[in-house]
Amino acid sequence: MAITTTTEFLTNFETSVPNTLHDVIAQAVDHYPSHELAFITSSAHDSTIQTKSFSTFNQYVRSLARAMLEWGKPTGSVVVVYLTEHEDNMAAVWACLLAGYVPCLQPALSAQQAHKEGH
Repeated sequence: MAITTTTEFLTNFETSVPNTLHDVIAQAVDHYPSHELAFITSSAHDSTIQTKSFSTFNQYVRSLARAMLEWGKPTGSVVVVYLTEHEDNMAAVWACLLAGYVPCLQPALSAQQAHKEGH
């Protein structure tokens, strides 16, 4: 079943509204496991786009969240996220939230000189 509009997407969730971030991710994976997220690869000079299915991204995020929990930091701890790839940044933000941490996103500069000069 292909979702073509935001209204259609939201209507499909009306029967079981997610209560937590975990629920949001789990429902997206359950309903649309093969849908993809697209990430611009900032380290590539041509800014290629990499895709990852909801299911694969979910597995990556949950694995990262489990690793973060092994740090033993208290819930609510601030985690500074500074990674070079957009996909890694987004995974780290979601993992922080799932693990109960507060992500502080510090976006990395693009590998492209023109982008760096624009900052």
